[in-house]
Amino acid sequence: MEIAGYPHFENVCSNVLQFYLQPSNEHGFGSLLLDSLFALINEAVDGKPKPKKEVVIDSQNIDVQREVSTAKDNRIDLLIESDNFVLAIENKIRANAYNPFDDYTNHIESISNGREIYKVLLSLYPLKVAPKKIDGFQPITYQLLFERVIANIGSYLLTSRASHTIFFRDFIQTIQNLQEANSMDQQRLTFFHDNQQDLGILFGEMDALRKDMRRKLTKLTSIIADDLRLLPYCNDTNLKLWRDSRLLDVLYFAIKISNDLYLQIEVVLTPSGSRMQFINKQGDLNEVEKWLKSREIKYEFNPSRERLKYNGENHILPYNTSPEDSAKWVLDMLKRLTESSG
Repeated sequence: MEIAGYPHFENVCSNVLQFYLQPSNEHGFGSLLLDSLFALINEAVDGKPKPKKEVVIDSQNIDVQREVSTAKDNRIDLLIESDNFVLAIENKIRANAYNPFDDYTNHIESISNGREIYKVLLSLYPLKVAPKKIDGFQPITYQLLFERVIANIGSYLLTSRASHTIFFRDFIQTIQNLQEANSMDQQRLTFFHDNQQDLGILFGEMDALRKDMRRKLTKLTSIIADDLRLLPYCNDTNLKLWRDSRLLDVLYFAIKISNDLYLQIEVVLTPSGSRMQFINKQGDLNEVEKWLKSREIKYEFNPSRERLKYNGENHILPYNTSPEDSAKWVLDMLKRLTESSG
């Protein structure tokens, strides 16, 4: 179905369901799908048993119809009639449950002639819809149906035709692939819909925080720029600012110590505070380690960013530290990095 480009078309899926729901068709599965569906229909809801009698499909005359028209010219996806019951199935793959369910109910009741009436809303993922809007249609997901089918399929494998078994397995896999592709998107959409007001406030606060972080680092840059040039190795220092999509802003600059060590110092500001880390722009962290060890500067390796992170005294400054105190913290570290080692 995915090769054909039709896996998400409700009509195509309904056609497949019609074929396998009809016990007398050549697939050889008999009433497997109907038995599995009615097992779900008849399960207790909220701890209360279903009021209708359990349906047994054996020896019943079953007729599975597609696109059955109502008096108002609406169409029921699948209508299954037998001697004892009428079952309507509304099939939903990607669309929402906006159908005229009350009209479907009126049509079913008009043809029931005393037979038990069952109504199912079959969907790819659980639909959040008020019970009144679906007029008594029972929500059942493809996942629940297929779990029940797979649990019951063992005894049917001897009678089923190999080609139809393969196709049915592909149909199940196709639906499961669609569930995986859509479930997270649906969860996200539901989350954003339910929390849009709070998220709007949150995004506004995040934007204000990013602006404040950039203001702090810009002020820090202006304070330390002149002092840096007075330190050994720092005559050509070029201070730059960088940020990523998270709440993280970085002031960085490099000092050339030797041909093997072009030491880049990074001041990383997050809502948790400021910290420092080091890399070698020449690419070899071993040279940075030697340099830090020779000056007794404590550090730890940051594997996620392949940096050496300062881990000594005052290794983290609180977020509200003034730019002047932050500048002193940075310059003290630079003096340790650029002074002659003992």
